Amino acid sequence: MELGVDGLIVTNTTVSRPQSLKDPLQSQPGGLSGAPLKEMSTQAVKDFYSLTKGRVPIIGVGGISSGADALEKIRAGATLVQLYTVFVYEGPPVVNKIKRELEQLLKEQGFSSIAEAVGADHRPREMQLPALVKDNV
Repeated sequence: MELGVDGLIVTNTTVSRPQSLKDPLQSQPGGLSGAPLKEMSTQAVKDFYSLTKGRVPIIGVGGISSGADALEKIRAGATLVQLYTVFVYEGPPVVNKIKRELEQLLKEQGFSSIAEAVGADHRPREMQLPALVKDNV
């Protein structure tokens, strides 16, 4: 690519505080991670996917604690996802849990691979699902 970038990590933590954050420590300074960051980070993945026209691999980070969260990032444009906060709180077993959930969701949505789902939310509705599924919709 002309920018000399092999990939982007989008996002990590934020110092902003979403309105939905109700924790008594919400005004505490420092980086915020985990679930409160999910919506903001997914939007950032969508924005970077659009800006790069899907030509740069994106590692989606922020608020991933389930297969559904991972798929949301992937459909937004992430080629890979990174776990951190959930890994700290739930430990290594969470990786297999998320993988199982993601595999099931990919099947349910008609994708045969993660690659097929990357950026699906940027495609017109009729092109979001693989051809075999579209004919049955």
